[in-house]
Amino acid sequence: MAAKRRKRPSVGVEASKASNRGLSNLGAIPESKRADQSVGDHVGALDVRAQSTLLQEAFETPRAPKSEPTAPVSLPFPQPPGLFPRWVPRALKSAVGLAIVAVVGVGPMQRLFEFSSVEAVVNARLVSLRAPIDGKVEDTPFSSTIGAAAHKNVPVLRISNNRADRSRLDDLRRLVDQIESERSAVAGRLVRLNELHGQISEQARAFQTGRIRELEERAMDLKAQGAAAQAAQIEAASARARTKALAESGAQAKAAVERAQRDSTIADETEKSLHHRLFATQIELEAARRGEYIGDTYNDRPSSRQQADELSIRIAEADAELSARDQRLDRLRTELAAEEARYANLSNVVLASPIDAQVWEVLVSPGEEVRRGQDLLRLLDCSGTIVTSTVRESIFNQLRIGDKAQFRFSAQSGTYNGEVIRMTGAASTPDNLAIQSSPLSSAAYRVAVSVPDLASAECRIGRTGRVVFQSAKSSWGMMESIWTGLSSIVPGL
Repeated sequence: MAAKRRKRPSVGVEASKASNRGLSNLGAIPESKRADQSVGDHVGALDVRAQSTLLQEAFETPRAPKSEPTAPVSLPFPQPPGLFPRWVPRALKSAVGLAIVAVVGVGPMQRLFEFSSVEAVVNARLVSLRAPIDGKVEDTPFSSTIGAAAHKNVPVLRISNNRADRSRLDDLRRLVDQIESERSAVAGRLVRLNELHGQISEQARAFQTGRIRELEERAMDLKAQGAAAQAAQIEAASARARTKALAESGAQAKAAVERAQRDSTIADETEKSLHHRLFATQIELEAARRGEYIGDTYNDRPSSRQQADELSIRIAEADAELSARDQRLDRLRTELAAEEARYANLSNVVLASPIDAQVWEVLVSPGEEVRRGQDLLRLLDCSGTIVTSTVRESIFNQLRIGDKAQFRFSAQSGTYNGEVIRMTGAASTPDNLAIQSSPLSSAAYRVAVSVPDLASAECRIGRTGRVVFQSAKSSWGMMESIWTGLSSIVPGL
């Protein structure tokens, strides 16, 4: 190998010498002969190196003009200058080249200096509708196909359960029927007692009225007897005075005086007796007017009044029993209404959308048996649209919650302002989002950005784009990284 390496330079030298000899030989050819022979004949005799050297000398050193017969030399007519100098086309070409370089390089340079994400996708929350009861999914006219609009409080699914427990409902209904029948009996008895009480009370009132009238007539009789006794007492007193005067004169005997004295005393006592009887009758009359009866031959209250009192007690008992039945009936009816509502919810449920959304996923079919708590439907909440993005570690460490950002769809020029609301880093997002973070695998650090304008526009879930962050450290961090790279390449910067 060493021998071969030593031989190679000699070959090159020989070739160069040969080429030089060819050039010298070419220069030795007479001028007339060179004119007659063609250039191809001479050049064909040379090797490639000699030919390239010949061409270089031909372009660098101009040939001497041929000898012409002497003639008067005429100066060339001066040509007028062109419309454009020779440097104008070159300047135009340079400007066009610079423009092309600027247009082609502005995109990569902008991306190089932008503080942006690696991947970004428009995302939104999912609202899951779960089965509240066990049952069968019914075939309903409600629209529950994928992509259909689900308006707020509008039914989207129905579940029926024919095997729901209704034993408690039947027991309550039997109790209500029993209490209602008992209440009817108590109410009928109360009505009859009230009728009897009314009759006996009327009888007692009639007795009281009659007794009062009787006592009033007795009092009037006693007053009349008292007036007669007073007149007899006056007559007896006059007779006694006359008899006494005649006895003193000797016209009457002493026995006549004594009889006159007796008659006067009897008249006085009779008047007093009638006065006391009248007073007692008035007392009895006043008591009768108050409903009280005073006497030795009857009680203070008549039997009719006593019967009325007994009926009043029985009426009060019946009324209390009826009130207790009513209260218990009200409670049972309340429990019955609640049990009926519970049974209705257990036997037939219509699920409605809690928000204005779109049907994202249908997990059941009509006629399918479902269990309580099973997922039935997933709705896409376009009002809570966010952008989930992945960034590099160097960018992630310089972001903060609340930093401003701009989102741009792929192949579109419009931008949407947003704000960083969550930084989960390498951890997966805990939200129930329509598009999970696992497909975004170009970078492991995840950032969520709130973009209100996307929420108010049409639902564009799944569209990709790029997020440009406007952190305070973005420009300085990028320049610092570039300066560090240049320093590592060129020492001394």
